Amino acid sequence: MRRILIFCVAVSLAAACVAVGGAAAQDANDSDSGIETNTSVDVDEPETYAQEIDEDTRLVEWEYDEDREGFILVFETDSRTTMTLTEAVQFDEGAGGGRIYQQRLPAGMTEIFVSVPTRAGQAALTMTTPGSIANNRYSYVSTGVSQFGGEPISYGRVQLLVILTGLCVSGATVGIMRNRRDNDDKQYKRVL
Repeated sequence: MRRILIFCVAVSLAAACVAVGGAAAQDANDSDSGIETNTSVDVDEPETYAQEIDEDTRLVEWEYDEDREGFILVFETDSRTTMTLTEAVQFDEGAGGGRIYQQRLPAGMTEIFVSVPTRAGQAALTMTTPGSIANNRYSYVSTGVSQFGGEPISYGRVQLLVILTGLCVSGATVGIMRNRRDNDDKQYKRVL
């Protein structure tokens, strides 16, 4: 009887620890997960969609919020589905990592904010559902690639810069040599 009592107490303590730890982990993940969901979106019925993810899921509208550093996405779904969102940014050569989110979308309109900071001046996000994966497809939103603000330099301008630099260096060299020759002549005159 005593063994059964100890066994029941141990099992109930283990179950309590798992339940409390799981709830705390869920709260910690929700507070800083980089994704927020709002299922009470009031958007008029769209005439066109920004992107069709699959037969039952459509991206209605999207924007990049510079202040919050992330995408605000509005989805319309015909039935509940799981959306997988992945950071897609410009990478340097080598290995690295990124963030991937899975979010359950209810039927109807849903607004989602996904934190995607810009890297190298651009941010992008890929979106998949089980239906799009079954069709070997994905969709994306992107801020585009930021480019150098000025015009690219032309070959003719490079040639002109090289020629002018060469003339300036030649002129400076001639000036320095004349100055040294004149100083050398003055030193010889003083000696004599």
